[in-house]
Amino acid sequence: MTKKTYRDKNCDLDVLNKQIESWFLDQGYEVQSNKAEGSWCLQAQKTEGWRKAVGASRAFTILILGQPNDFSVEVGTGEWASNLVAGGVAAVLTGGVSIIGSGLATGWAKKIEGDIWKFIEEQIIFKAQIKSEREVTILKEKESIQEKLKQLKDAFDQGFIDEVAYQAKKIEIENKAQDTQKNSDLNEKLLKLRKALETGILSQDEYENKKAELMAQSSHAELDSKLSQLRAALASGILSQEEFDRKAAQIQKEITFAEKLKQLENAKNAGIITSEEFEQKKAALLS
Repeated sequence: MTKKTYRDKNCDLDVLNKQIESWFLDQGYEVQSNKAEGSWCLQAQKTEGWRKAVGASRAFTILILGQPNDFSVEVGTGEWASNLVAGGVAAVLTGGVSIIGSGLATGWAKKIEGDIWKFIEEQIIFKAQIKSEREVTILKEKESIQEKLKQLKDAFDQGFIDEVAYQAKKIEIENKAQDTQKNSDLNEKLLKLRKALETGILSQDEYENKKAELMAQSSHAELDSKLSQLRAALASGILSQEEFDRKAAQIQKEITFAEKLKQLENAKNAGIITSEEFEQKKAALLS
């Protein structure tokens, strides 16, 4: 195996293992993984065509050993463990792990090895740092979304659902993921705004104005997102043109209202209109 050691990287090794797993899945590999105290093992093998080229039971094997600030990563090939979940790291090591290149289509394998290492290095340096509680929550939600999309694709590939149902459910899952990310971003901004108020950086009036501005921006972005989702539903045949036009008109009406309300808020904040005038004009918009 090719082995590299890393120190003082403050790397979340659970996250690193998950990111490598996601990389292989995105490349179309079958993946299995397991972990024990201070060790993570992941195997990835390609499709039947790949197996014929490089040996029926061989698989790329990634071993991560150590702690966040002192760990090693090894990349090589080994026997595909029949039950990695049960056997864990020992199941792979006893099966034998070799340096990439022996028994493989060397040129192709070396390219994949280079791609793997490039990805791993990027994760260690830039992305797999120890996460805050909020970041961990977001990561887990993303993993859940990826798993749901994978299960949905499997159901479609096996003929359990048709194309229309697949596209509709896919859009629904992706929309929920987008909403989760937007809500998380908004909450983070609101927390920072609150801290600015508590530390005296913002006055109460400035805080309220900035908060109202953030909420208005979020609302507008949500409406734009819904319009994009409608276009996707139309393109995939989930909505007819008539249904799309009706729903799009309603969303456009909401967008227009949000824009006018924002203009009123800006006028009030600039002292152009009083709070009483603002409420009157807002009521007129709602009527």
